[in-house]
Amino acid sequence: MNQQINEFVEHLHSVKKTSENTCLSYKRDLERMAAFMHERGIDEVSGVTEDKLTDYANSLKNENFAPASITRHYTSMKAFFRYMVENGNITDSPAEILKSPHVKKNPPRVLSAVEIEGLLSQKFSSDAKGKRDKAILELLYATGLKASELVNLKLSNVDIGLGCIRLPRNAGDSKERLIPYGKKAKTAMHDYLLNARRELIGSSNDEEFVFVNCNGTSLSRQGLWKLIKTYVRKAGVDSDITIFTLRHSFAAHLVENGADISSVQELMGYADSNTISQYISKDEQVNDPYGWARIRN
Repeated sequence: MNQQINEFVEHLHSVKKTSENTCLSYKRDLERMAAFMHERGIDEVSGVTEDKLTDYANSLKNENFAPASITRHYTSMKAFFRYMVENGNITDSPAEILKSPHVKKNPPRVLSAVEIEGLLSQKFSSDAKGKRDKAILELLYATGLKASELVNLKLSNVDIGLGCIRLPRNAGDSKERLIPYGKKAKTAMHDYLLNARRELIGSSNDEEFVFVNCNGTSLSRQGLWKLIKTYVRKAGVDSDITIFTLRHSFAAHLVENGADISSVQELMGYADSNTISQYISKDEQVNDPYGWARIRN
């Protein structure tokens, strides 16, 4: 079964152009399911029945998996078994009986102007790492980039002169989305790229990516998350702030300050305009009566 899982993941990557992180997530979920089946003497896809999948689904609940995690596992299994049907490995998918649990969606956490000021205006060290970290935080809030977009950002994506980033609109899309950023982010990026990045790279040949770690290689997602946590703690801001929080705040602050919804949708790379609606609910107004929070000028 593991061979077929690998074939499915490769199909997602090469044909469907699914992101690497999503592919890895599917692979982990499916390998866990395969291990459960193996313990019960089932190693072929054809041997997986609705009853066996129900047993596996119950095991996730018994191990106290969160509803969102269970839903992700179900999604992985449904996609995998549909692929098996399409390729003639089985005639019917046993995963169609799986019903995802209700997942309560909390409104996005949006930072106030005071919290943004506390996070971005704290004292950064004057060394190369401090310059890098300042540039990262300023850029995240000024552009609403995802974690994957920031760690994979290449020098060719950045136009320092114009103060903007050029990225594909969607995975595998040749069309670009242009994301401008304000003066504070531009100043921080200029300082990092001219005065710090070369020092961090050292003798490494990894010169393709914008943000590198102290070993001179590209910054990882885990490294980025740790970086955010460190500066959140130093600023004394609520500890639940994440990269997603900065992304949500970027969108909400733009909308609250009069930005056109379709423009914000374009900046964030959303294909569905309904996704932006979460930022314009009257119940989620931003505490920024003076219009301070926008792209920082």
